[in-house]
Amino acid sequence: MNIDGGPIQPLRGLLIGTLLVAALCPGRALAQAGAPALQTAPSPAAVRKVPPPMTVEEAEAFVKRAPKDTNAYLALGSALRKAGRPQEALQAFQKMVALEPGNSTAQVSIGAAYMDLKRPKDAERAFKKALQMNPTDATAHYNMGNLHQSQGRRDEAIGEFRKATTMQPPMADAWVTLGLIQAELGETSEAINSYKKATSIDSTNVRALCNLGNSYYALGRVSEATALYRKAAKLEPRNQEAIYNLGVAFADAMIFNSAISYWKRVVEIDSTTPIAESAKSSIEVLQQYLEQNKAPGPAN
Repeated sequence: MNIDGGPIQPLRGLLIGTLLVAALCPGRALAQAGAPALQTAPSPAAVRKVPPPMTVEEAEAFVKRAPKDTNAYLALGSALRKAGRPQEALQAFQKMVALEPGNSTAQVSIGAAYMDLKRPKDAERAFKKALQMNPTDATAHYNMGNLHQSQGRRDEAIGEFRKATTMQPPMADAWVTLGLIQAELGETSEAINSYKKATSIDSTNVRALCNLGNSYYALGRVSEATALYRKAAKLEPRNQEAIYNLGVAFADAMIFNSAISYWKRVVEIDSTTPIAESAKSSIEVLQQYLEQNKAPGPAN
């Protein structure tokens, strides 16, 4: 059966525990599986020129070339966070503050580093300071929403995400995270609208594409969902969630070899992630099913 050609027949009762992944597609910056990304990208009001993503070595060279440029320390701190070195990232962002005390982006970035270091009280102080400096800083509202959400303060989180969606320039990730909460609350139509808002802002946002796909899949709009997963996987070939969900779709279509192939690819990308563990379990269950249902050989 062609998985892109129309409705597919679900494989009932087979892949227990291999439900579609919700809220897992990572954003442009640092992300944990199942969690929204904490942003360190500067708002235009704070820093005029946004540095592109760099390796730690590239950012260190940038700092040597321009030791008084706040963008150099932003690039270095962001690279260090991505490399899993939050304490050093915090020091880089603190140098931004020393150079430009009124820079709200520096405070947002400090708050993100504090979140990496599991210091939520310090993070909240930094985000509040950023918003005092610049109440229209969308990234500050977005990260504050992430902080509230991590503490179970859902209503406050929703308020911050909604504020982030009203700022300029528009912020796709704020719409995605708002949509995830709406989906969790059973507000499917509202969630779909939020994901669509995100894709209208940034058609390459893989979190939006994957989660819009999940919503469509739940509604039985399988061909639309798989198209979105394919697009996400094309944009990010190492995106485990999009590839895993393609495997689920193929398994439900009873195209088992393709499903196993997708899940094996998930494991090959990074075998240590939670989604890789789900892929391993799915492969095992499906292979057991296929072994048990082999056609019997000819009778002697």
